[in-house]
Amino acid sequence: MIGGAIGMTISIFIAKAGIGLSKETETNTEKTVEKLPFKTVLAAMAPTLILIAILIVTRIQQLGIKGLLNDATPLFNLHLGFANLNISQALIIKLSDVFGTNASWAYKTLYVPALIPFFVVVLISIPLLKMSSAQSKQVVTETLSRIKMPFIALVGALIMVKFMMIGGDHSPIITTGKAFSELTGKNWQFFASYLGALGAFFSGSATVSNLTFGGIQQTIAHTVGLPQDMILAMQSVGGAMGNMVCINNIIAVSTILGIANKEGFIIKRTVIPMVIYGIIAAVVSLFI
Repeated sequence: MIGGAIGMTISIFIAKAGIGLSKETETNTEKTVEKLPFKTVLAAMAPTLILIAILIVTRIQQLGIKGLLNDATPLFNLHLGFANLNISQALIIKLSDVFGTNASWAYKTLYVPALIPFFVVVLISIPLLKMSSAQSKQVVTETLSRIKMPFIALVGALIMVKFMMIGGDHSPIITTGKAFSELTGKNWQFFASYLGALGAFFSGSATVSNLTFGGIQQTIAHTVGLPQDMILAMQSVGGAMGNMVCINNIIAVSTILGIANKEGFIIKRTVIPMVIYGIIAAVVSLFI
């Protein structure tokens, strides 16, 4: 979160310097850009700053709020026939023993960012930005129209992710990871980050990638005689890399920007810096 904020700040200064931006073919010398007052800029950035602040406060374990939002103490239980429904004091909704199997599903209502902080920040932003009821209604209408079709694609992508992760040690994603490691042997450190990227590509989460492949990375490091801490660090780097090509993230961002049917086009271009990122990480690992 902090890294993203720092990266955004650096990107702003780089963009102001014109680095990485296409040059305009025609320059209108008569066009002047009005300098906005600092208060106006601050008000425009306020929702983002509030969002970052709430995320930091709710994600740092030592502050105690994270524990409250993840409290699994049972509050309500109900047998639905096909599964057991459990609701905790932190409003964690869980289905267990689905169809008499070990399959389960849980949703952390207060911890998942959908409600806190995103919905909370939306409610704060309406009076903060002095939006009228008509403007608020227009924003909601446009947002719903944008997410309608991507929502269907995103649900399909998430179902595919779950299928790829079903099967425990014999799941498709685990089998793929083991096959990669057997091919590389002692040279695994040059490819460890890409396994982490594979996990994030399918799941859309660096955390899930680390949970899925962390044990495998540790086993591979022990088997081929490489430092475990270094390989696990490469796994974490890979988890971050994978978000660059994760279809879930690309669909979500495309929805926000109003871009339709460009997922393949975007992945073809983001995969290049991801590969370069992995090469840089591998080179750096040689000196650690």
